Amino acid sequence: MGWFTFLLQHCIRPYLPLQFPEQRLRGFNFDGQPVGGRYAEGPARFFDAEGRAYRLHLSRLACDVSAASNGAVVDRLSHIYDEIYIDEVQDLTGCDLLIVEQLMKAADVDVHMVGDVRQSVFDTNPRDPNLKKFRGVKMLDWFELHRASGLLDVQHNQETWRANQVIADFSDTLFPTEFCFEPTVSKQTELTGHDGVFALTEADTAAYLTRFKPQALRDSIATARNVDLPFRNFGTVKGLTFDRVVVYPPKSVTDFLTKGTELKPKTACGLYVAVTRAKHSVAFVVQNPTATQLTPWSASG
Repeated sequence: MGWFTFLLQHCIRPYLPLQFPEQRLRGFNFDGQPVGGRYAEGPARFFDAEGRAYRLHLSRLACDVSAASNGAVVDRLSHIYDEIYIDEVQDLTGCDLLIVEQLMKAADVDVHMVGDVRQSVFDTNPRDPNLKKFRGVKMLDWFELHRASGLLDVQHNQETWRANQVIADFSDTLFPTEFCFEPTVSKQTELTGHDGVFALTEADTAAYLTRFKPQALRDSIATARNVDLPFRNFGTVKGLTFDRVVVYPPKSVTDFLTKGTELKPKTACGLYVAVTRAKHSVAFVVQNPTATQLTPWSASG
């Protein structure tokens, strides 16, 4: 089940009357916000007029209900499940992590989490002020905190079966060395005659697209506004695989490619997702390909 469904079904619904005796859970409001905004209090902070729980404060509500249950939420889960698996754990933020901590402390439940902090392009709670220091790539610190306390065992996996070694090596350069990521090892060894990471000019893109048929990617609609291509944004291709991609980079990424300017963590995560979607080749459209450390490509050969 999805994370929000898990919170609604297992953390909120069974024990909601202990927190709000008169309130009934009648659905889920994904996009709405409390009428009183951040000053809303009581049930109005968490539910709309139809009794649907706002996504905005869902994990806070789950934490409050769990506290009101005096441990019954986790105890009930331990009688239902022996093991709980959480995929894409890097997307959890704020109070969601507090819920996970409660599960990890349960004696009768084994919690297994899988994720890649370098793919932190989504937040379950982008406006949640709790545990902000553990957002994005900094979630590594959250893992280390609980590993040091003996609550968590951390296992690293540096292998990829999608991108070839050249792409994997390039993806490793996107994050500062302070994060101490181990080098990625590719298990994808197929050769196609056009393999690796390339740079080309706008004038050469038409020929490149015709010859190699890559998926066009950009960080957002604000980039390459005047280019008529079937773009996908970095965040929307998470989990997908393409033989090849061509990236229209924003200025921050162009500066990284041409000047070595360090990327902000959020930008690095988005670019990491983009380039690691490709199996065989990644191409960047830049004004001066020779200014990059990438292999230049031109239609004239």
